[in-house]
Amino acid sequence: MTTERAARTKVDPSRIKISREVIRSDASSIFDVNLDGQKCLMKVFHDNGDPVYTERGRDLNRFRCEFNAYEKLYASGVCDSGFVLKYYGHIDRLDPATFYPHLQHFARNKFKPNAILLEYLPNAESLNCVNYSESPFSQAIDGLKEIHKAGVHHRDIYPKNLLLVRGTPDRLVWIDFDVSTTFTDDDPEGLARCEHEISLIEGLEELLVNPPPLRTIYSEVLSMLTPDDLSLLER
Repeated sequence: MTTERAARTKVDPSRIKISREVIRSDASSIFDVNLDGQKCLMKVFHDNGDPVYTERGRDLNRFRCEFNAYEKLYASGVCDSGFVLKYYGHIDRLDPATFYPHLQHFARNKFKPNAILLEYLPNAESLNCVNYSESPFSQAIDGLKEIHKAGVHHRDIYPKNLLLVRGTPDRLVWIDFDVSTTFTDDDPEGLARCEHEISLIEGLEELLVNPPPLRTIYSEVLSMLTPDDLSLLER
């Protein structure tokens, strides 16, 4: 593991001004916001008090998964490497009424939502088989290795979770750690998972170059999932 620095502190909601909603899912919404005048992203998580752990103890709470991951990535310096988004902190229990109407779809939740604040990247697009040939794919592997050094397993190794950021030079950035897990360097199972994720990303490159039929991909992905992974898909 790398040398750690102090964790990020909580962000006062009064420092936030929401511009617009970028994307919405059943689990969360992402907003363009201004934090003290700086443009960034705010990912807000629904919380209905659903079961939060599998029988084996894996955490299923998406906010907590992403929060724990970014705290470790920030503390170990990976957020400054360009391999992941910069992390600006988190907010506990946002009041939807304070940000009406932007957060009105969170008002019906059992609990007030939590949020994390992340770097905004212009000129970014999800990696796919069309833009792959222009992308520096080795950065995806190097980035995943740095993520592992910080004690984080991504657990969602798909092209949609790699952003191709246009620039001089172009770069690849890992995103979406809301099903991630953390581990310590004395955990044999954790180290084995690192090797598994590296093999997945290496195999992903071949799929981007020569994409097989969709049914074949679906069958292969299902065969690689653990019981904990399947339980997340069912939620």
